[in-house]
Amino acid sequence: MKLKIRYKLFLTLFFTSTIVAAGLFLFLQWNFDRGFLNYLKSQEMSQIDQLAEQLTSYYAQQNDWLFIAQNHPLWRSIHTDVFSSTPGGPPPPRGREREQFRHPAPPPLDRGIGPRIILFNADKQKIIGGPVDYKGSHSMRPIHYKNEIIGYLGLIPVTELSHTGDLLFVEQQTETFALVTIAMVGVSMLLTFPVTSHLLRPIKQLTRGTRRLIAGRFNTRIPVSTGDELGQLSADFNILAVTLEENEKARQQWVADISHELRTPLSVVRGEVEALLDGIRQTTPQNLELLHGEIIHLQHLVNDLYELSMSDIGALTYKKIEVDPLGILNESLELFKTRFDEKGLVLSTTLPENYSSFLLADPDRLQQLFTNLLENSLRYTDAPGKLRVSLEQDQEHLQISFQDSAPGVESEHLPKLFERLFRVDPARNRSQSGAGLGLAICKNIIDAHQGEIAAHNSPLGGLEFQITLPLNS
Repeated sequence: MKLKIRYKLFLTLFFTSTIVAAGLFLFLQWNFDRGFLNYLKSQEMSQIDQLAEQLTSYYAQQNDWLFIAQNHPLWRSIHTDVFSSTPGGPPPPRGREREQFRHPAPPPLDRGIGPRIILFNADKQKIIGGPVDYKGSHSMRPIHYKNEIIGYLGLIPVTELSHTGDLLFVEQQTETFALVTIAMVGVSMLLTFPVTSHLLRPIKQLTRGTRRLIAGRFNTRIPVSTGDELGQLSADFNILAVTLEENEKARQQWVADISHELRTPLSVVRGEVEALLDGIRQTTPQNLELLHGEIIHLQHLVNDLYELSMSDIGALTYKKIEVDPLGILNESLELFKTRFDEKGLVLSTTLPENYSSFLLADPDRLQQLFTNLLENSLRYTDAPGKLRVSLEQDQEHLQISFQDSAPGVESEHLPKLFERLFRVDPARNRSQSGAGLGLAICKNIIDAHQGEIAAHNSPLGGLEFQITLPLNS
């Protein structure tokens, strides 16, 4: 049976508080027993001091301990006199009065302390008291007379309670401790429910929010009510929800844009073919050339989509070798020179004459990069216009710049130029047959070469694409 986290947390808190309460009960019980025994010992030592004073008065009359040696009735009588009288009571009997204590009927001793008292002489030899042949440990209290030690009183320590009153008192305290412990466990059990609910509230919100995300409701947000790890998790959940929502919007826009881009050439081809079939148009080389152009455009679009998707999933192959970037750039410029002249655009370059650095790159992808940028300028730059290409390098990087003339792009649109299917209307629109994929492919090629590409406003009035690539040596 799988327990929910609510019950696991409740049982954890409950058992923890129960163990703590039980441990506290045992500690308090042990500490009380120990303290109570110490209290009894201190009371007994106080009685021993009183007994020592009484014995000193008897010793002063006899000047030795012979009067009490093996005289158990007198020994018990003195105990009774001390333990049953209060401090400041009548003095002990003297002379013949002492004789009446020779054979009294001894009453029971207080707390049983009498059998545990032993009288020793100054040489610590036993005179009377204590169990027969007792050789265990005991506390020693000296008896003084005229600044001399005339003997010792020994007290065998008590190891456990035996007096009825003491046992009853300890039993009452134990019951009190037990009741307090039970009350603590009960209170902790009652408090565990709201504490558990409070701790699980963010988790429940995360659970409900996750289910909404699974259902496709990416606008779901949950409140961040705490500053702990659960609060951070809630904040991360909201960030995830925002990301998923943006990705879903981008996916929908991506599908819509692709559909739009494919629909136009397909509609043209279909219309031309239907016109040919219906006899509206004749099968002439010019009409076939028109169909061929639309098919080529459609093929380019599909190829761009394929390359872009392969690059996104990391499946686009790159065969990097040491190449001469200046040579590849010159070849690409030579291919576009005639087309730039035909459109009335001036192509100027600022390139170093003696260039000897090499770049670790895929030459085909590098040529595709330059071709896409040149095609972009050729397609969108108004005639008469100009494109200026420059190349610079430092010890670690190679920088290539493409600057064209008007029309330009608003500054807020510059960061979006490398997004797929993005076009700026009306200056750079679909009328020139652009699908908005070339710059996105350029960005992926640059990323694959650990470089950077950025778009800025050109000093010539159009756009400037600045490429930075790391040098191999």
